[in-house]
Amino acid sequence: MKQFGCFRIDAQNELLWRDGKPVPLAPKPFAVLRYLVESPQRLITHDELLDALWPETYVQPQVLRTYILELRKVLGDDPDRPQYILTVPKRGYRFVCGVEEVHGSSPSGASATEAGVGLVGREAELAKLESDFARALRGQRQMVFLCGDAGMGKTFLVDAFCERVGHSSHLRIARGQSMEGFGGKEALYPVREALGQLLAYERPSQVLARLVPGWFGKKAEDPGRPPSLGELCEAVEALAQEEPLLLVFEDLHWADASTLDFISALARRRGQARLMLLASCRPGELDGQHPLKRLKEDLTTHRLCCVIPLLALDREAVAGYLKRQLQTSCLPSGLASFVHQHSEGNPLFMAAILDHLQRERLMENQNGTWQLSLPLSEIELGIPQGLLGMMDLQLERLSEADRRLLEAGSIVGAIFPAWAAAAALKTGVPDVEDEFASLARRTRLLNPAGQDELPDGTRSTFYVFAHGLFREALYSRQPAARRAERHRRVAEHLKTMFAGSEANIASELARHYEAAGCWQQAIEALHLAADTAGNREAQHAACEMLRHALDLCTHLKAQERKALEPVLKKKLKKYSEWTSMEIA
Repeated sequence: MKQFGCFRIDAQNELLWRDGKPVPLAPKPFAVLRYLVESPQRLITHDELLDALWPETYVQPQVLRTYILELRKVLGDDPDRPQYILTVPKRGYRFVCGVEEVHGSSPSGASATEAGVGLVGREAELAKLESDFARALRGQRQMVFLCGDAGMGKTFLVDAFCERVGHSSHLRIARGQSMEGFGGKEALYPVREALGQLLAYERPSQVLARLVPGWFGKKAEDPGRPPSLGELCEAVEALAQEEPLLLVFEDLHWADASTLDFISALARRRGQARLMLLASCRPGELDGQHPLKRLKEDLTTHRLCCVIPLLALDREAVAGYLKRQLQTSCLPSGLASFVHQHSEGNPLFMAAILDHLQRERLMENQNGTWQLSLPLSEIELGIPQGLLGMMDLQLERLSEADRRLLEAGSIVGAIFPAWAAAAALKTGVPDVEDEFASLARRTRLLNPAGQDELPDGTRSTFYVFAHGLFREALYSRQPAARRAERHRRVAEHLKTMFAGSEANIASELARHYEAAGCWQQAIEALHLAADTAGNREAQHAACEMLRHALDLCTHLKAQERKALEPVLKKKLKKYSEWTSMEIA
């Protein structure tokens, strides 16, 4: 075990401790931190980190920057005056804090799950996951969807479950994260990330090199060739024959269509396999046209999966959380009901309200007893609908110019480039970058996430919102007409930048054009994206895109619809026939 500052890192159990208390940290950020801590004072280049943690896998650079930002938040590290992680511009990172080896067990002698970190009121859901896992160990493959709105504690529950079953002998756990990426979604990204984690083990790496040579074969004739769904399913089942396998895909609502095709194909395989696939998603992101919604409904109908909903916590669970966080057995009268009412049982909202009460000194510890500075009836939180109300309160403190800037960034996503905000605002990139740099220094709403080179050779700074919900609040507060026009501007700028290679960003173009109400351009982009998917043997994904394009045709004038619909239907029929042949 290694210690630095007030932190200890337990590589064997993959736990981070601060002052004797476990700190929740997802697997990938933990892996980045562990690698840095193991080489203190040495420059770790971007390429070295990527090669070490994602061998044989392409990862977008902003993903690594996002993990560094998350680590800085956990460690309380200031990038301008770093105590732990120093950024070396254009090269990499250096862990600058002194590190010493310490011996003994975890500081408290308990695991993160036993300490109850982040897991409240989810005992029944955890028991259900363990029951499904027991069936998987008996050779009955399990497909489980963990569904809950933002802030409902999906990641904490997944972490607790993985830790609980991770003590089983010979179990392999592989986790992949879907990203709300810029520039289109990389096909099968979470699948490749998850399988890539198994390369650290000799037998799984041999299986992957043999059955998925396009990704993991060192001497493949065509190393860039994406694997077919059949190859991927065969590889996963072969791995599950060697040892039980737990595949975890998080935030599946952001996954690309090919990843959903893979899950569908894997669920329909009939042979026994000691395999459990656990996927988390937000039902609020799944409208009637979302392919994940249709996939879940289809698999549920055929009894090929189960769905575990994460609902709001009850008052007793909220009271338990407050007692644990405040380290007391006696809460101020009515506090649990107050927090439960205003958080509506959402764990993230609940934590934010508690933080707000302490930060504003509405509740203080006096001689070991927590007391309210005002009667609960007189406390005005400004949260009529939970956390979004609190976010609106914070946003209202900004100037009109700052809100306008953040709204423009929210058009792209939680991670966005300054050039896109400039395009949305129809202004110069240098001025916008200066304004974002100033805003990042003055507020905690967003953070810089490095720079990327654009197709024309210029560079643009990327930024990330402090939380995805900030982005959602900023996006929804914009008038519909203004939001649509900004989407159109971003789409046109994207099209200009990627002229000649539009196929690489066709899905992203379609999203912006659809949000802008530019129906014909959105249909054309979906058509191009469908052809791209078809060329990659992802016919099911191509069919989904073409069906969506046909749905958008209803917005066109009769003459335009008459010209486009036959072409789309003919292409849809072709891909549908190919899909039927594969299933047969």
